[in-house]
Amino acid sequence: MGSFAVKFLGCKVSQADAMLARQALLSAGHREAGENEADLHVINTCCITREAEAKSRQAVRRSLKGARDVYVAGCAVNLNADAFGAIDTRVRPFAGTAEDVAAAMAEGAPDVGACADVEADVLARQPPQQAARTRGFVKVQDGCDSTCAYCIIPTVRGRARSRPATAILEEVRRRVQEGQPEMVLTGISVGDYRDAGTGLELGELMIQVAQVPGVERVRLSSVEVIHVRDSLLEALRGERKVCPHLHVPMQSGDDAVLRAMGRHYTSSEYLERIDALRQAAPDVNLTTDVIVGFPTEDEAAFARTLAAVDAARITRVHTFSYSPRPGTVADALGDRVAPEEKKRRSQILRGHSETRSRHHRHRKLGRTERVLIDKLAESQCAGYSADYTRCYLPAGTAPRGALVDAVCEELHADGVRCVPASDPRLSSTCGPP
Repeated sequence: MGSFAVKFLGCKVSQADAMLARQALLSAGHREAGENEADLHVINTCCITREAEAKSRQAVRRSLKGARDVYVAGCAVNLNADAFGAIDTRVRPFAGTAEDVAAAMAEGAPDVGACADVEADVLARQPPQQAARTRGFVKVQDGCDSTCAYCIIPTVRGRARSRPATAILEEVRRRVQEGQPEMVLTGISVGDYRDAGTGLELGELMIQVAQVPGVERVRLSSVEVIHVRDSLLEALRGERKVCPHLHVPMQSGDDAVLRAMGRHYTSSEYLERIDALRQAAPDVNLTTDVIVGFPTEDEAAFARTLAAVDAARITRVHTFSYSPRPGTVADALGDRVAPEEKKRRSQILRGHSETRSRHHRHRKLGRTERVLIDKLAESQCAGYSADYTRCYLPAGTAPRGALVDAVCEELHADGVRCVPASDPRLSSTCGPP
């Protein structure tokens, strides 16, 4: 058995696939080693943008400096396996995900193969291993049925398909045993989730996950606004373990741009569903994605996007500059917005985002938050509140993986500084929680 290192690029689904690869390799008797010591590297790639694809190839080249063989999988490989195979004879492209590579390696046949279907549920058959993280990323579905004009992901991931709820719950129980109290349900189009046997929807699944003994929190990685259904609202409204944070991609606040993008909602429909979210969970923290510089976006359209971000009270905007992707509908539109203009719009959006983020964090001062500790350092420890606000506490407050009550004292560059709720200094430094 050889030594290995697993890496990933891109989204939380890519991360989940990479962690499953790690688990499968450990289960098969392979030994995990540092990046500079491992004989074999497994890299799960990304192709959401041309830059992501280029970074995936760069990661392979870096691995070749020390690894004997590099197995590559994931979206960028599914899109163009030959581009990776041409890098070096030691690179083994594998059509599928990193977990598929690991399964093949475990069976002694690490050759190019086909993408495993999520219904086969190879994810559920791996025995428990020591947890590497405080949060468990649980992939509940794969693929996407949408036809967004700029997106290549349905081509490389296939149609939407869901894992059986029984298998998901079994994985959640294992992750609790491994010491992960928070579950993050993830997928390419997670809102498409529906159990084939029972018809269970995403919100209903979240409630069932929350009821597994030992689960303290359940959150989503991202959900499209068209999938903000009544069952999801009910989960937010009625189950205290469901985290009041949702990442709901907007992409644009201009109706004409949304139509050109192939998005299935208008700006007003987006805001209506956001209002429904706030009625179900008044303190919900909302973040989003926005693409700037889409070929049909002019200055007026961009201004409408800024207004929509403000109207939705978004606290953080992940901004992406549009770049054409061969094989997508939007590729025929060209790249009409100058790079410097895309940069300018991105900077304006980030400024809006930072202002709203500071306002959101400022409202927390004096309040008590429950924080899941996930990082320890000599000077401080840190973790996230239920609504995904980064909280910093004094070093030694609690071990990694612990949930602690903390009072927010002051703003930090990207979060809030806190003290433990039991700290005797609170009587003089903080107002009432």
